[in-house]
Amino acid sequence: MARLRPRALTASLDPQARATGSQGALHHLTSQAFGTGLLLALGLGLIVDALWQTVRAVTAADRAGSGLSGALERLGWLGSGLMHLSLGVAAWQLVRDVPQGPPASRTKAWTAVVMALPLGRGLVALAALTILAVAGVMVVRAGRAALDPWLDLTQMSPRLRILTTVLGRVGLATRATVYAIIAIFLLFAAVQADPQVARGVTGTLRAIRLERDGALILAALGIGFVANGALEVIRARYRQIVP
Repeated sequence: MARLRPRALTASLDPQARATGSQGALHHLTSQAFGTGLLLALGLGLIVDALWQTVRAVTAADRAGSGLSGALERLGWLGSGLMHLSLGVAAWQLVRDVPQGPPASRTKAWTAVVMALPLGRGLVALAALTILAVAGVMVVRAGRAALDPWLDLTQMSPRLRILTTVLGRVGLATRATVYAIIAIFLLFAAVQADPQVARGVTGTLRAIRLERDGALILAALGIGFVANGALEVIRARYRQIVP
């Protein structure tokens, strides 16, 4: 998801631009040269990554740790996997010209479905608190520079090691900020019994844009997501998993 978020930076710099979120960024690719090929590659990559995130969450393939922090780490991976799966499917649907509803409408629709269940408001509130807790773990990891136990920093030059640490801290803090805002919207939706209050990533970016100094905040978030994307490139090169 972080790889597709620089649109937040674009929206902050262009007064006429709209914060569109990840699916908006995918849709933007359809009008670009080689856009279909890029969408196919992104869709496949996102679906494969969703499978990997699921494996990380339900097995001991990665070092999640123990206790509450480990459980929240696994929930974060599972949430990332679900988001990447939805984005991967969306990319393939765009290639096949399958009509899609607005992401914001889908978020509100799913919130309404959950609220209609017995104890539905409680379930939505629990989801909000869980997301908020995951954001808290990210903040702690950013503060401790606990980026990735499998990331081999010893193979990096001193400058790259420092850059990796900075990128990781900024990326984690940025993701934690967006997660926390989404959680707050969900919590308000549960308290007010109004699914229309819920916001996904796209709705969150648009809500931020409407606030005072919203453009500056979006610019900061855009830079943070670019930093997180750069870290993913470094992880692809230096991350080692030893059975």
